[in-house]
Amino acid sequence: MAFDFSWYKHFFDAYAAKYDQHDGRVALKILHTYSVTAIMERLCIMRRVPAHTKELAMLCALFHDIGRFEQLRQYDTFLDHLSCNHAEMSCQILREEAILSALSAKDQDMVLTAVRSHNQYEIDPALSENPNAGETLELCRLIRDADKCDIFRVFACEAMTDVVGASEETIAAETITPAVLQAFFAHKSVDKKIRKTYLDYWVGFLAFFFDFNYPESIKISCEQGYYRMPFDRTRFVHKETREQIDKMFKELENYMENRLAESDLNEKETIPASLKTFFQNHRRIALAFSGGTDSAYLLYAASRCGTEMQAYYVSTPFQPQFELEDARRLADMLQVPMKVLPFDVLSVPEVQKNPSDRCYYCKNVIFRSILEAAEADGFTEIMDGTNASDDAGDRPGMRALKELHVLSPLRECGVTKARLRELSRNAGLFTWDKPAYACLATRVPANVPITADILKKTEQAEALLSSMGFTDFRVRVMPEYPSSGDSSPARWAARLQITEPQLPLFLSVRSQIHDRLKENFSAVLLDLNLRTPSF
Repeated sequence: MAFDFSWYKHFFDAYAAKYDQHDGRVALKILHTYSVTAIMERLCIMRRVPAHTKELAMLCALFHDIGRFEQLRQYDTFLDHLSCNHAEMSCQILREEAILSALSAKDQDMVLTAVRSHNQYEIDPALSENPNAGETLELCRLIRDADKCDIFRVFACEAMTDVVGASEETIAAETITPAVLQAFFAHKSVDKKIRKTYLDYWVGFLAFFFDFNYPESIKISCEQGYYRMPFDRTRFVHKETREQIDKMFKELENYMENRLAESDLNEKETIPASLKTFFQNHRRIALAFSGGTDSAYLLYAASRCGTEMQAYYVSTPFQPQFELEDARRLADMLQVPMKVLPFDVLSVPEVQKNPSDRCYYCKNVIFRSILEAAEADGFTEIMDGTNASDDAGDRPGMRALKELHVLSPLRECGVTKARLRELSRNAGLFTWDKPAYACLATRVPANVPITADILKKTEQAEALLSSMGFTDFRVRVMPEYPSSGDSSPARWAARLQITEPQLPLFLSVRSQIHDRLKENFSAVLLDLNLRTPSF
């Protein structure tokens, strides 16, 4: 049975919806869950985690805090020492609801073990010493790291009374317990048994860095920058406290620098020098963002280079829904603002008629809408994700970009498609292996007018194949005219293009595909001129 993470997400959403949606603390935990899930995916990509382990790790991330909702309902607090062990509560709910029943007994046990251990002071030493516990141990390490990475965000952005039980004003007047300071400078986690003040909790959060299992987790947390925020914005009453905190950060920075130097992360380039130079010269710029591999990487590179930017996604009938979802997901992960600009591209006659140079007219009106929105927001430059592997010829779409003075930094800096996939993987972007996806209009033969109806049917057909496990394919549509003199097709046939490795999958679900697609198409055909893989 294929792993279907979307089913588990639907279960989580339905489960969380049973609790008081007017309580901001419920929303806090939902946001935390999905933030940890996004970090987990990035961490797994950066570490090249095997597919099976990654699937289980994503379940650990999704369900590690599912017990928090019942904890809040029963005890009106998230503080374990005033209520219950929320990790144990999560395991209890996973068992009672039989959420993991589709997994093997071994996989269920591994997920439960990882969820149970995510909030412990340390991983069970017996597990660490067991030579047969490799995958279980990795799951424990992954969920502990992913959880801590997002706790820094919670620590910086949520109400401190919900996080530790006291206001920032109260904490500003406190001091750090000597035993806590000693543990920090010894590069150890702060045991709850030695914490005496709420400020000790803050130091305990900062000491998460010493408990990180992977240097990639340090890199992610450093990029986010949340861990410093509460300390930087607080005016501590005691001068000695501020001096101690300054020394702590100096110690922490040295630790992180040494830890990263010991790993090979510094050798895994994420942003080429030429691209860094480009963004040094373009400090404020708008991005035409599609959610694909190219513009996704550009969003990452610009944001990490400190460029002030705004992403614009133009929503048209030519883009399937999953592209918008991917774009939003990545913008949220990188904390870059994104605006969605709805545009009825079929209202442009030159586009709707679908001539051979349709792409010129389409790009022209889409980028003009982005330029107009960007100028209204104070941006005078706009860039797109065209890379050095894209054809430099006088293609219609390229001609439109040139006329509108759209910058293409990936192309300008010589970043090829293969190279940016490697850079994206090093950065942990989920788009690193995303197949190239041409807009839905390309499924309709040139000079055949495009309608919203056939675009919707094509999108539904491709969504069906995707749900069956196909990953690199096209559903081309072919018009069937009632007579030679008619200009509008009476019916459409669907021609499936898949890669050779997917032929066994096709044969196993051939009848299901045929039955489902026949609802919208007069014929369903397989193109024997098999598709060349797009990555």
